[in-house]
Amino acid sequence: MTASFTIGFPYVADRFGGSTASSLVLAQALREAGHRVHILTHGTGGRVTEEAATLGLPVTRLPPLSGTPSYARPDRFRLEQLLAFRHARGAIAGLGLDIVHANDITTLRCWTAPSLAGRAALIAHWRSNYSDSWSVKTGLRIAARVIAISRYSLDQLPAWVREKAVVEYNAFLPPNTGIERHVAMTAVRRTLNIPPDAALVGAFGNLVARKRTHILADILRDVSHTADGRPVFGVACGARAEPYDVELDRKIAEYGLEGRLARPGFVRPVENWMAACDVVLAPAIREPFGRTAIEALALGVPVAVSSDAGVCELIRDGKTGLLCDPHDIPAWIVATRRLLNDRDAAQAMVRSAAQMAMRLAPERHAARISAIYEDIGRVGRAA
Repeated sequence: MTASFTIGFPYVADRFGGSTASSLVLAQALREAGHRVHILTHGTGGRVTEEAATLGLPVTRLPPLSGTPSYARPDRFRLEQLLAFRHARGAIAGLGLDIVHANDITTLRCWTAPSLAGRAALIAHWRSNYSDSWSVKTGLRIAARVIAISRYSLDQLPAWVREKAVVEYNAFLPPNTGIERHVAMTAVRRTLNIPPDAALVGAFGNLVARKRTHILADILRDVSHTADGRPVFGVACGARAEPYDVELDRKIAEYGLEGRLARPGFVRPVENWMAACDVVLAPAIREPFGRTAIEALALGVPVAVSSDAGVCELIRDGKTGLLCDPHDIPAWIVATRRLLNDRDAAQAMVRSAAQMAMRLAPERHAARISAIYEDIGRVGRAA
């Protein structure tokens, strides 16, 4: 690295998802690469602050955007985003930010005008689905560069955005090598009060309708035991968020799964819960990437993944995982049975996926993002 920058990563304090986790991995890697990184949170407390502290990243707290919990607020332009201007502009000046690295639509809307006024380069790290919105288009026009997390995500953007966009897949921290799967399996089954020999099928992520976690209930209704007689249970780990997956509750009640499908909410450390599973599912629709599939594979757990996701650009069907149409419930049942009953084939998929780890290493990701910063810096100096 030939140049270092002072970079602000803004967040809403009480909102956390896979995109947040990915961006914090990047922030830590950039700091280790020699950049000066600041985490900026609208609001106090929250998981963003906790995770930043765990990674040793400094946090600057700004006033909350609203008194309404984040997950209860619609994903659209709101006046509160403009009212955050003074505090955001003050943080840019006070911290001497060269770059504002926005990782979601809310922070893009909040920080576009302050970045322009404070002469900080705005990076729009595009981790969302695109919908036509004047406020989002304004942010994307002002952004010095747009970074899409998959070709799937990039292809949704207007042509004029794609001209200044690049694709960079999310980086992943290497799994905790101290995790022993048999220990995690025993501990989680004890926590859930299920038989120690039970097979466990997991889904991870906020319980919003788009994630389609309710497919887990359809699977459990049909798959009660593995071929070797083990009882099959499920666990849906994630916070309740709007729009909530109401089908999950309905199907649990209708199928009589209250004792077989647990919903422990947000779990930590999530790696232990993933490692405890025999299979991890990712059945979302319109998924810009889908990091849980890669996390599970890194922990040695086979996966079945929605074909409507950016992560499919990395996972080869039948080789490193199984791909299913998100709406084809019989296909999910067949895939889950296959991964539970043919352990040799399932583990062969996991081993084949190991080569992805090097490509998605945080230090390599940070080096490529640093090159983008330097290119922006050269353009700025030339101007």
